[in-house]
Amino acid sequence: MRQATLAALEAWGIEPAALAPLAGGAVNEHWRVEAAAGPLVLRRYHRTHAREATPYEHALLRYLDGNGWPVAAPLSTPAGETTVEAGGGRWALFPFLPGAPLADSPRALQRMGALLALLHADLAAWPGAAEQRPTFGRVTDLDLYLRTRGTTTVAELLDRVARGDAARAESLRGIRERNVVALDLLGYGALPDTVVHYECLGANVLFEGDEVTGILDFDFAHRDARAADIARSLAVECGTDGERIQRWLGGYAAHAEPPLAASELDVVASLMIASEIWNATIPLALALADEPRGGCGSRELPAAVRRSIDERLPALEMAQPALRRAIRSGAASRRGAD
Repeated sequence: MRQATLAALEAWGIEPAALAPLAGGAVNEHWRVEAAAGPLVLRRYHRTHAREATPYEHALLRYLDGNGWPVAAPLSTPAGETTVEAGGGRWALFPFLPGAPLADSPRALQRMGALLALLHADLAAWPGAAEQRPTFGRVTDLDLYLRTRGTTTVAELLDRVARGDAARAESLRGIRERNVVALDLLGYGALPDTVVHYECLGANVLFEGDEVTGILDFDFAHRDARAADIARSLAVECGTDGERIQRWLGGYAAHAEPPLAASELDVVASLMIASEIWNATIPLALALADEPRGGCGSRELPAAVRRSIDERLPALEMAQPALRRAIRSGAASRRGAD
């Protein structure tokens, strides 16, 4: 692997003084590069990453960087390219952003909500905001996402899982079917789309003291209702904890522009389920990607997928009334974040 990373860096004319793998990142691989100009981060895209989706992410990062956001905009090679093919992989190079995530606290939740509200306002003004990212759709458009990455549909994926774990396959299938109906009844389809980060999570926002020094991981940025972005953050950071939800949403509501509408708040709880279905389906597809097309995934499902199907999704379904109350209360409180 070292030879491949060196071959990639050669495209930028860089001979690293040191090179070390970085932890984190559920799909792509990253290395910290010590170079003469300072530390950098080299990314190797996963083989299932859709190459036609990369320019959208890179253009978005450059826009945010130009507007003063602490993001890692991709660095161009001398030939003007931001991705290169080398050593059997696709690579991009970024500045290294300093800082560390905030320790978990009520104040941290408020700040994360406020940050996403401010980010949404700027993302909506991006000149490319009117176009959907290639190979992406809304959170419920999983068939589109999987088909462009080597799997035909969610139904086919679950059929393969069912050959080795019928109970979990049917559980996920049933939850998804109920969720699609609920979102349709709640008017998700009528909500306007905007550009969403879809990874505004605690581990992806870096601080030095009170200053935000880095916002990471725009790999899933695309167009969707902003309620879907809110729901993903709530599902990951808060789960079914009503007090945490109120704290996070208080921060968001205090800075939302335009203010959150009742139609948006009504759908967030069901979109939390849709987000958790996404969280289960994407790693499931990756786990089966290396198996023969007719394979059944005889290996045990990844622990995170089992936890989603057995615990997190049933808990979110059971808690829907309480979640809706917490969401309305949090938005009404408009707690500020300093």
